Amino acid sequence: MSKNKAAITAFLNGITQSDGHQRHASLEEVRSEEVQEIMGKMPPWIVRSGITLIGILVLCAFGSAWFFRYPEVVPANVVITPYMQTYAVRGDVAAADTWKIKAGQKVLIKLTAYPYDEFGMLQGTVTSRAGVMTDSTFYVEIKLDNNLFTSTGKEIPPQFRLEGKAEILQEDRSILQRLFGKLF
Repeated sequence: MSKNKAAITAFLNGITQSDGHQRHASLEEVRSEEVQEIMGKMPPWIVRSGITLIGILVLCAFGSAWFFRYPEVVPANVVITPYMQTYAVRGDVAAADTWKIKAGQKVLIKLTAYPYDEFGMLQGTVTSRAGVMTDSTFYVEIKLDNNLFTSTGKEIPPQFRLEGKAEILQEDRSILQRLFGKLF
C-alpha cells in the first residue's frame, strides 16, 4: 500500500498549474518554435503528388465508367405454351413500362421450374409491340430464338405450360453514357 501511495504522491508532485489548468510535467510542450514551424508545414511534393493521384483516380473512374455496361431492362411475367411446331410466349408487362417496348428487342427468360444458375436462360426477341390491356398489364408476344435450348446449351423438356420471369432489354448503355446523357 505504501508503494502505491508513494507513486501517487510522485505523480501529483509532477503536476504544474498554467493558465488555470492542471497539467502533468510530461505533457508540457518542449519543442522550439523552429521545430513547430517545420512540423506545421506540409512538404510541396506531397501536395503535388496528391493532386496528381486524385487526377489519375478521376481519369480511371471515367475510363471504367465508359467500359462498364449497365443494361436497362423491363420486367415481365411470361407463359410458354406449345403452338404447332414451335412455342408461343406471352409476356405481361406493367402499363407504365409499355411505351419502352419495341419489336426486335432482346429478351432473357428465367424459368420458374428450372433455376437459371443451373440451366441457364432462354433467349428470345419481342415480335410485337405491347397491346391489349388487362388488369393494368399489357401483352407482349415473344419469339424464342433457340426453342427450348438455354444459354448454357441445355434443352428444357417440352411441357404443356412453362412460367417464368423475363427481362426485356431496352437499352444497353455504359455508365458514362447514362451519367452524361446526350453529350455522348
